Amino acid sequence: MRHRGFTASSLGLLAVWIALSAPDCGSSSTSERRDWKGVPHRARAVGDSLFVLLARETRIAPRRSRGEVNAIYLKCPRPAARFELDWVKDTLAGRDPFEVIDRELPRRGWIRDPRRADGPDGAVYAFRRGPLLCIVESAWETNATSDSSAAPPRMSMLVDVAEAKPCPKGPVPERE
Repeated sequence: MRHRGFTASSLGLLAVWIALSAPDCGSSSTSERRDWKGVPHRARAVGDSLFVLLARETRIAPRRSRGEVNAIYLKCPRPAARFELDWVKDTLAGRDPFEVIDRELPRRGWIRDPRRADGPDGAVYAFRRGPLLCIVESAWETNATSDSSAAPPRMSMLVDVAEAKPCPKGPVPERE
């Protein structure tokens, strides 16, 4: 008779699944999960999938919240399943979050949107797949000094998943 054991990765996935499906016990993760109420089911499902993927591959605990699509992609307010990761550059235990997103979304059939914005302390770009839009925003501290003893810069990634349908015709409602 062969013994079937759990690997570390299968135990990690089980722990994430339990945490995401746990009943409301007043924990911050369940209260944060309610923030996605009103976001279309498909966007929430993709948000959940990317949340688990990034937590597993980067070993960073993402934070959930309800977001809104960046105005360079849609001119009208659109609710989004949002999560954010923060880390210090060069101290990651796992993979770089941007490498994970840039590798996995195309593997899953997402097409990179040609619009993007880059600046000295951040960037925003997006992917599309069918009726969905996944927007990735990044921010980092810039170190103006060449001092090698300076602390590595802080990095952050914000991911919004929402419907990609066009804005309604007529006057555009105000963004909050």
